[in-house]
Amino acid sequence: MFRGTFVTIVQAFLLVAALATAGTSAVAEPRNKTARKAPEPEVTLTGPAVLAVVSLRDQRISVYDAAGNAVRARVSSGQTDYETPVGIYSILQKNKDHYSNLYDDAQMPFMQRLTWSGIALHAGALPGYPASHGCVRLPYNYAEKIFGLAKIGTRIIVARENIAPSEISHPLLFKPTASGAQASATPIGYEPDSEAGPAPFMPDLRNWPERQALLEQLRAVASTKAAEADAAAPELDELKKALKEREAARAKTAKALKRAEKAKSKADGWVASVAKRAAAAKTDRARKSAEAEAAKAAAAAEKAALAFNDAKTKDDAAGAELAQATDAFKVSDAVKRKATEAAKEARRKTLPVSVFVSLKTQRVYVRQGHEAVLDSPVSIANADIPIGTHTFTAVDYKGNGDDVRWNVVTLLPRQADDFDDDGYSRSRRTTSGADVPPQTDVVAAKAALDRITLPPEIVSKVSQYVWPGSSIIVSDEEMSKETGEATDFVVLISGEPQGGIKKRPRQQPNYYQYDPYYDDYYYYGDRRRRPQRYTPFFSFW
Repeated sequence: MFRGTFVTIVQAFLLVAALATAGTSAVAEPRNKTARKAPEPEVTLTGPAVLAVVSLRDQRISVYDAAGNAVRARVSSGQTDYETPVGIYSILQKNKDHYSNLYDDAQMPFMQRLTWSGIALHAGALPGYPASHGCVRLPYNYAEKIFGLAKIGTRIIVARENIAPSEISHPLLFKPTASGAQASATPIGYEPDSEAGPAPFMPDLRNWPERQALLEQLRAVASTKAAEADAAAPELDELKKALKEREAARAKTAKALKRAEKAKSKADGWVASVAKRAAAAKTDRARKSAEAEAAKAAAAAEKAALAFNDAKTKDDAAGAELAQATDAFKVSDAVKRKATEAAKEARRKTLPVSVFVSLKTQRVYVRQGHEAVLDSPVSIANADIPIGTHTFTAVDYKGNGDDVRWNVVTLLPRQADDFDDDGYSRSRRTTSGADVPPQTDVVAAKAALDRITLPPEIVSKVSQYVWPGSSIIVSDEEMSKETGEATDFVVLISGEPQGGIKKRPRQQPNYYQYDPYYDDYYYYGDRRRRPQRYTPFFSFW
């Protein structure tokens, strides 16, 4: 009886276990299917990416080329308290094998940095809602393919609502000056990034040989200036070495002079002391003793004086040689600095230019090659009325290459019911699928430009270098503190959650300048190459 009861119990236990396992499988299978619902799209851009729009509401990214083609994918942005801030960014650095220096050395494949405080695009886990610490996670295959299409400087717009760029024309949008170049250059084809590393930003000028010829002329000037800077380096190094030798020699003679001066002072003091004793002597014996000592003191003083004069002569000579070496070094250093600055300026002329008009500061700022060039007061009509935030991007030339095609993306103003108390609710966080986003309202963007009068010197300077990739940003906001060394403009929208920025201290740009004139000399940093590792399911990005 006991045996039969035991068998019955075992059979019952096995039945319960089987049912539990089946239940687990029934639950797990739909989760796996859900994870596979949205396939990663094939990249079909016909050229480099000119801008990307990340929609926080829809948890999607759209990357656009100059022709307006777009490739889209689902994303996961910053979770509550670590929100990816709504705003305007650009790619500052690229590293396909990046590891986080904030979150347990987590793997961040195909990282494209947006801020030096740690906001970036990269491949990562996609649970279907905001779950990162501020970055924008992408599907792995999508991140890999987009990595080669986007360049240093590609504009990235993080918007609350999904919005697509619209083509726009307006008198305020810059037109290029005449190229003045012969159409002899061979039009180039677009080349995505190679395994050797990220390519520099290069305008796609395959259809514009005159513009390509002008670009090659400017690059030739930059190369010449760079060669001049390089030629000045060896002489400067020799002069620097000679200067250090003269400084060491002068330090040695100065030390010897100080010792001689101290010895002379001591000998002179001895002479004075003996003379005082002789004058105060009361007996002949005391007087004769003082006079004998006075002779010795006088001899010591004479010897000390000769040593002092010799040390001073040597120190004066060493000082003169040091002054001569210093002057020679300063002259050579000035030549080198001037040549280096000229080379940098020539290099900047080959790169897109960015203009930022701020209603808050009533100024216009210009940056080129991720460096500040100039800023000036700007006239904005009805300055007490908001102007909105609009990003205008030069995507290509048109006509005979004497005009530019521009598009615009407007960040829509926040409505009162856009957020729940804790940010985006779970129901709003789900993806909206591959729906085509609405186009930007061109009328509102033109109305913003109508209110702006740019200084003539700004127009004249910028019009010389309107390469595809150039941009104009108009905003009610001022530039973010993230705008600094080695960045383009970063503009964050006030009133939006910014946890992903506020919880990250801004770091010093980390870049490796391996070819300062023809390669991606800005921010190809963090060159760590580590073996691929298994990433746990619950690891954080």
